[in-house]
Amino acid sequence: MLSEIEQFVNWARRRSPGARTWKDYGYDLRFFMQVVGDRPPQEITFRDIDRFVAAQSEKGFKPSTINRRLAAVISLYGFLSVEDDDLVCPVHFRRHHIREQQRLPRPVDEEDLKRFFSVIEDKRDRAMFLLMLRCGLRIGEVAALRLADLYLSEDYPRFVTRGKGSRERGMYLSKQAELALREYLAERPLAKSEFVFLSYLEDGLSTTAIHDRLLKYRAEAASNLTAHRLRHSF
Repeated sequence: MLSEIEQFVNWARRRSPGARTWKDYGYDLRFFMQVVGDRPPQEITFRDIDRFVAAQSEKGFKPSTINRRLAAVISLYGFLSVEDDDLVCPVHFRRHHIREQQRLPRPVDEEDLKRFFSVIEDKRDRAMFLLMLRCGLRIGEVAALRLADLYLSEDYPRFVTRGKGSRERGMYLSKQAELALREYLAERPLAKSEFVFLSYLEDGLSTTAIHDRLLKYRAEAASNLTAHRLRHSF
């Protein structure tokens, strides 16, 4: 297998000589060969990959490191399969990929929130950021919200939003978010646009425009919160 690894690493180096990717490939694949042996790629099976993953886990390597090395093996087999249609990669994602622990953003503390909202006098902006904080909306979901998505006359006021992958979900409004939204809608211009939150051109706001407003208030409040942290505070 050593000769195949060298061919692949040399190809990766020629392709991107300024990057260090080819060096990482070389290190990871030589480690792989130490575990499974210097055997022809055709002889390596999924059980050898089992052993490769187990050996790294026993040595205390992080899931991210193990997954990176598995990706190197997949890339090697992808390179070799160009000249050998019968070559099958022994790495099976569902079997071998290790789930990495996800780090959630830290929520915003109450004092930071008070400072941030204390500088917002614009009713539109206050309603937008309260929807992020109290209902967990993303910036894109705030920008895409339409009047037809609002159900404020029901016993429990709610709205419908479409998140990642255009998946639709219903959300109930907290009292604070509901009050802020009603105050904004009471003075919202009678425009043709169906978007809830309007720009000065009386059309929908872009995500960039909303983010710029957040940065403005964040600077005024000497805060370091982000839209992502607002959402995760919810």
